[in-house]
Amino acid sequence: MDNGKQPVDFNEDTLRGLLSGRRIGGSVYFFRKVASTNEIACELALKGASEGTVVIADAQTKGKGRFNRVWQSPAGCNLYTSIVIRPPTEPALASQITLMTGVAVAEILSSYCPYVTLKWPNDVQIGGKKVSGILAQMRASGKRVDFIIVGIGTNINMKRDAFEETIQDISTSLREETGGDISRVDLTVKLYDSFERWYARYIRDGFDPIRDMWLKYNSKGRHVQVVSGNELYKGEVVGIDGDGALLLRDENKITRRIIAGDVSILRGLVCF
Repeated sequence: MDNGKQPVDFNEDTLRGLLSGRRIGGSVYFFRKVASTNEIACELALKGASEGTVVIADAQTKGKGRFNRVWQSPAGCNLYTSIVIRPPTEPALASQITLMTGVAVAEILSSYCPYVTLKWPNDVQIGGKKVSGILAQMRASGKRVDFIIVGIGTNINMKRDAFEETIQDISTSLREETGGDISRVDLTVKLYDSFERWYARYIRDGFDPIRDMWLKYNSKGRHVQVVSGNELYKGEVVGIDGDGALLLRDENKITRRIIAGDVSILRGLVCF
């Protein structure tokens, strides 16, 4: 938001100076353009990068979301970052990290704009439009997680006409919602701080506090359809369980547990 101050340059020196000594962001790799920050973070993790290492790019040429969907990644307006973590959790519970990250992102975006919500499993929305997405990728050995790469893409100062025409009605940015430019540097530092707090709480207290906060940001009662494998389900969102699976109640009052799938919100429906 325009507060009369001169903008701080979004570059490696600035970010390293502000993030020095922190658990998340203490080691920074900054690039003007990369194919994918997740790919670079994975390479670094395989070489032994410490937990909390972050990769930041001003632009991506092959940014992607779930199911290999393209994530628009133009230069000069958004945040594209990946975080290396090495949580002491079982691979079967790694999806909880995606939900935890959603809470961290929603918390910060809510300080800029109201009406921030979470859509299972990895979307952050404002007014029903996607403003941020999360892509977590894991490497595991047996029952041990070697590392998880948490990729976060957030539309900060992107203008509506810069979005591809096919997604202009379902995507947004903080600038579009607030009417003013926002410091990418400030938001980046705040986001890492939020991630660090929630990650520390997850390690200390488990998933329950994450689940409780996630549900506060999620609009229970939404009617959705879920494509899971070869199956299509429709119903009302009634929450998530202790493992992070989506709980969906259909028209026959049967509650299904969905562990993976692509969710679309259905509009104009009455409650079952």
